[in-house]
Amino acid sequence: MGSKLTDISNELTNLETTVSGLLQDGLVFEKASPALQNAYTDFSNQMKTSAKNIQEYANTFNDIAKSLSESDQTIATDVTNAASQSGS
Repeated sequence: MGSKLTDISNELTNLETTVSGLLQDGLVFEKASPALQNAYTDFSNQMKTSAKNIQEYANTFNDIAKSLSESDQTIATDVTNAASQSGS
């Protein structure tokens, strides 16, 4: 998942550069171009933040899954050891 989110972030940066170029050199309106540039920059930044947050959630859930798996193994080992000791 991490590489896909990085790809999305990189693509957003490329698109931001393209949009910026269009608004500065091709599609130039005195008042609208800066407003469009700001709106697109805000959108792009929000998308990058969202991608980062998705990765952070994924990392958190992976950590939770790992902890639960370790706890499950610890409980199984403790139960097995207790059963072995009481049966001796």
